[in-house]
Amino acid sequence: MKTSFTGILGGFISVGLGCLLLLGTWGIYLDYNRVQDYSGQATGQITKKHFKTATDGSGNYFLDYSFVPSAGSKISSTGDISKQQWDTLQIDDHLEIRYDLSNPKRNIPMYGGSPSLVLAFFMLVLGAVFMAFGCSRFLTSFRKK
Repeated sequence: MKTSFTGILGGFISVGLGCLLLLGTWGIYLDYNRVQDYSGQATGQITKKHFKTATDGSGNYFLDYSFVPSAGSKISSTGDISKQQWDTLQIDDHLEIRYDLSNPKRNIPMYGGSPSLVLAFFMLVLGAVFMAFGCSRFLTSFRKK
């Protein structure tokens, strides 16, 4: 029996990447369900815009905003949004905020960076492909002469 160590290593790497992608899928799904329970809505006001540039040239876009929940005092928070929204919104503009009624400090801009089921599905498919490829590499690494 001939064993291919590069095949085994490739299998381990592929299965590991698949596991990480599947864990990421689960995290996005849990985040999506958590945000869907945010039944409180309020109108907020943008107080500041800023972004952080990543090493690959892309970036994350953030808004600082404040709002007053239905039963409470003024809350200031930061949320991430898409670049298109970041370009169109200006300081002192109003936007809709979704928040958790039991804890208004957990909130997001209504059309901001809420998790997407499309991203979760994409990562699920990609993770399954890596897992299948890794398992096939393990099986083909043990060949008969």
